[in-house]
Amino acid sequence: MTESITKKQDEKEKTRTLTDTGVINFRNRLSLVLEGVSGNAFAKKVGMSEAVIRDYLSGKTYPSLNRLATIAQKCNVPIEWLVTGKGECRLLSETEVRGSVHIPFHHLNDTVKSYSKIESIPFDITLIKHQGCNHEDLVAVWAKGDSMEPTISNHDILIINKAHCKPIDGYLYAVEYEDQISIKRIQNQGANLALLCDNPKYPTIIGDKHEPQEFKIIGHVVYLLKDLN
Repeated sequence: MTESITKKQDEKEKTRTLTDTGVINFRNRLSLVLEGVSGNAFAKKVGMSEAVIRDYLSGKTYPSLNRLATIAQKCNVPIEWLVTGKGECRLLSETEVRGSVHIPFHHLNDTVKSYSKIESIPFDITLIKHQGCNHEDLVAVWAKGDSMEPTISNHDILIINKAHCKPIDGYLYAVEYEDQISIKRIQNQGANLALLCDNPKYPTIIGDKHEPQEFKIIGHVVYLLKDLN
């Protein structure tokens, strides 16, 4: 029993080490290194058996240091990147190397005609992937005023996904209304669709779902960056 517990603890510690160092994702980087060739062709290229390469790609085993050096040399990739994922590599796009993307920046509550790119904001690509977004569908806006207090304050930054315009009850959306862009909370009210302000002193906008709307949903709010000053 004690031996079994010790073995499980050792396996758990091994997995933690592989995860912390990035080694556990070696197989993903090796898949990139193949550059579309078959496992058999790649095995011949690096002088190893196809079965060995197959085990590496499945995550069943990991290569020894001398084999890592061989793969890195034959494929012209840094060995540190191959092992841990750290550093730059010719196989990575510029976006993946930077770890961030630049999202076009727009002002909120300006007229629609001036709803054009004026600058951009760098944003962590891992957060974008977490939401399942395409960075090309995102825009950033400054919040102005207090209509969405206490949720959104003046000068907060919101990241909007323009690919998601289908209203979901209770979610926040950027909305074009009366030649302005503002943030509203969507609420289904039977045959009507309500645009709510979190600040109760501002009126609710009601639209009939079966009639042409006076407003246009620009996109769904996916991130809110608070101004703490």
